[in-house]
Amino acid sequence: MPWYAWAYLALLCLIGAGGFVAGLRAGRARLAFLYLAAVTVLAWGVALYFRGEGAGIAFGLALLCAIAVLARKSFADTRLAGNGQIAPAGQLGVALGQLLLVPGAVLGVLAFWMQRGG
Repeated sequence: MPWYAWAYLALLCLIGAGGFVAGLRAGRARLAFLYLAAVTVLAWGVALYFRGEGAGIAFGLALLCAIAVLARKSFADTRLAGNGQIAPAGQLGVALGQLLLVPGAVLGVLAFWMQRGG
């Protein structure tokens, strides 16, 4: 794998760990574990894509669930930001974290597509 793939995987690990700790501090342990699992699925998709391997149906379903969990967390964070429970600097961090997850989802979809003959 190229160096930038490793750098992106490290960034995904930092985002996943940060979201996990934030979820635990907020008292939402179940959502924190789901968020960590979702980011792990995205990281696995990035690794599969850059290694040139395809992904099967099980990974496709896991990726679909991961995207649903990330969308749920995004809506929850938007609601918290609207209520003023997240500081402006925190809102920027949340937005950047969510934005940085998008390429991982796309690369996971591409890994799944490669396996399907695309």
